[in-house]
Amino acid sequence: MLTKLLHYEFRATGRIVLPIAAGVLVLNVLAAVLGYFIQNTADSMPLAGVAMALLTFAAYISRLVFFVICYFVEVRQFYRLLGDSGYLMLALPVQPWKHIATKVICGTVWTLFGALFVSLCAAISALSYNAAEFSPVNPGDFWFCALLLLILVVCIAGALLHMYLACAFAAQFTQQRLLISIAAYFVIGFAGQMAALVAVAIFAFRGYKYFNSVDLTATAASLGSDNIVFLILLAVLVLVVLVDALLWALTQWFMTKRLNLA
Repeated sequence: MLTKLLHYEFRATGRIVLPIAAGVLVLNVLAAVLGYFIQNTADSMPLAGVAMALLTFAAYISRLVFFVICYFVEVRQFYRLLGDSGYLMLALPVQPWKHIATKVICGTVWTLFGALFVSLCAAISALSYNAAEFSPVNPGDFWFCALLLLILVVCIAGALLHMYLACAFAAQFTQQRLLISIAAYFVIGFAGQMAALVAVAIFAFRGYKYFNSVDLTATAASLGSDNIVFLILLAVLVLVVLVDALLWALTQWFMTKRLNLA
């Protein structure tokens, strides 16, 4: 059932994202081609230079808007799931966690697609000014790059779950759900920052004696700088996964126990 939900979700959101992506790509290619021929003509053709500057700015804005659309398209879908669409979708014999998983997977994929697509369009624009530089990838950095990519994916999923939790909290009310969702988003973010600050303070006070008694220089020399960085990134990944799990559990609880479709 999860695969069917994903198929339906990608089809529903692809009808929105892909046509916009085609238009953004055409605009950026057009700006790159015209920029290649019109550059260095500001003295002889000042109006062409102004028009080219406006077109370049429009291409930049289109990339920014497209990335925002890729991120918020699934937030919109989740908000509708807890509203009018919920009468149909939530009536299906599907557990709430599958709905959440569908929205998280689809939202993460579209956000990554938006980032890659925007990077591609930016590279196309840079090529028109001979400004693109590509450095070779070091095979020894594969695991670091893979871990960083995994952290990025988990962070995107966490950002989406943050939005979903705000929407799920607002879904227990019958009026002003959008305003409540926005307010809940900032309140949840503030509460998370305060919890993180308290956790760091406790860790600092409790771990001060331990770190003070350990020869950090010898430990760093024995482990190696690369291994230390890898362990730090791994700890960050575990921490973000735990935060995502908490956001997921709260969202599922609101959808299961406190959802009000009226």
